[in-house]
Order: sequence, then C-alpha cells, then structure tokens
Amino acid sequence: MFDLDHVEEIDRVLRGQDTGRDRLVSDSWQRCVETYGMDPSRPDPAHIVTESELREHREQSERLIATARSGLQELFRQVAGQNYVLLLADAKGVCVDFFGDPRFEDQLREAGLYLGSNWTENLAGTCGVGSCIVTGEAITIHQSDHFGLAHTPLSCTAAPIHDTKGELVAVLDISLLRSPSPKSSQNLAMGLVTDSVRRVEMANLMAMTRRDWVLRVSNSPEFLEVDPEAAVALDGSGRIVGMTSGARRALTPEGDGSLIGARIDELMDLTVDDLPDLMRGRPSEERVLRMKDGRGLFGHAISPQKPLRSRVNRPRDTALP
Repeated sequence: MFDLDHVEEIDRVLRGQDTGRDRLVSDSWQRCVETYGMDPSRPDPAHIVTESELREHREQSERLIATARSGLQELFRQVAGQNYVLLLADAKGVCVDFFGDPRFEDQLREAGLYLGSNWTENLAGTCGVGSCIVTGEAITIHQSDHFGLAHTPLSCTAAPIHDTKGELVAVLDISLLRSPSPKSSQNLAMGLVTDSVRRVEMANLMAMTRRDWVLRVSNSPEFLEVDPEAAVALDGSGRIVGMTSGARRALTPEGDGSLIGARIDELMDLTVDDLPDLMRGRPSEERVLRMKDGRGLFGHAISPQKPLRSRVNRPRDTALP
C-alpha cells in the first residue's frame, strides 16, 4: 500500500505550506519526521506488547480499569451498533482495556485496535491515543490525518483522563475501522468520549476522597446532582486536595493551571463552614456559588464519609454478616 498524495502532503507540511490540516495534526506530522525519524511511505504494522508486558501494564492500571469499566460498558452499548471500538490506554499508550465486536476480532487485531496495542506517537505516528498524550487535549485523528499509511482507513477520537491531582493517567479512545469521509462525522464520537471521561474522573474522585468534602459544580441546576460538569475535594481547612480536569475550566477564568493547594475562598465566596448549606436539603436552584470573577455556578456538597467501625469495636449482640 502506497499513497503518493499522502506522502507528498506530509512533505508540503514539513516545508511550511498550509494544506488545510488541523494544527494539531500538522504539528504531529512534523514531530514524526523531525523528532522520531519516521518515514510516511513505510506501512508499519500495529505495535503489540508481549503478554508479560501487557500483564504489567494492566496491573499498574488495575484500579483505573475497575473504576472506568462500568462506564465504558455503558458507552459501548450506545455505540456497538455503529461498529465503534473502545480502547482504554494507559499514560504510556498501551491499550489495557478493550470493547469491540468479536465478529471483527481478526481485523481489529491487525489494525491494532485491541488489547496490548501500543499507540505512543513515536511508534504509531499521528494517532488518537498517542497525539492525545503528547498534546493533553481531546483530539480526532480522522483517516488521512494519520501519519502512517497502515492507519489511514481508521478514524480515532480520544480524550485524556486525569487523576485527582490533575496528572494525565490514561486515554479513552473510540475508533472505527472505516468511517464516512467528512471529519465532522466524528463530532458525536467526540461528545461521547469527553462525557465518558468526565464521569470516569468524577467516579475516581469520589472513590479517592471519601474522608474529604466534595463540592460538585454545574452551570445548570437541573444537572447539578445527576451529571455535574466538575468537582473538587476539600480538606478541613478549605484547601483543594483533589479535582476533576473540568474543575480548571469551571472555577478559573483562564481555564488552566492546577487548583491543588488553592483555598476555595480564593475562588468563590464560600468557606468550609458554608458547605452544609449546599447539601441535598435545599433546592438545586438555591445552591448558588458566587465566583470571585463575578460568575455564578450551582454547587452540591457531599460530606466526608465516616470510617467504618472495625469488627472488634462492634457491639457483642450485633449479628455479623
């Protein structure tokens, strides 16, 4: 397989010509040649790690896989009829969880849309997972956006998953072996992926910060309790000790930078003592947060969970399960 037009376009981009590609794509093409020394005319096959390497990557991502799995199963149920494949890759670009139609297993393996595939940009070239890891941004790499000729039939939409400290720990990718020509055909996939990532990060924050206050925020009171846009965890002094990536966009005017260590009263007219007023006892539309920059959001506070009493401290007449 050799596509002269694709190779020539990459050459034009490297010479500084504008071919209409997204800036994220053309920047990645440049990295592929100038940083990684890759050749766009060589159709490299998919890169698959060994079974022992895959086992190691999965063990390191075990908690994340467990947290994300139910949400990814639900997402796959939504898109399975359209032949999408879901990949959960770790921060090193290795696919550690996978959802796809078993009828196409051989094709998916060959394309690298399978467990153990390594989609780091320096191995696979411009691609959804690898380029998402490099840029830290949600991205669609559609067909000939891919650097390598072996991947140009694919359409891959990926979004980064961050831990409670704001560090990128994984990438969720939704891919098609073959898709309609317009890149805009993947706009729905982008919405599904980013929504799923937000929910995975929210579930992870709730699991990791059980002893702290959690403040969920939303632009809409109707979605405040069922599907908020962002959340932060607060210690007893009101300092942020955990966050979802959406918290940066929701709570800071610039929408960037880490919030870890910041005091909540530096961002809004709120202290830890005010948090009980934002619990479920009041209507959502009355739980308004006044931001220091003049904006208004809606807030839902969840109190710290009390540690379970150990069995040795239980009353003697309490039946054990």
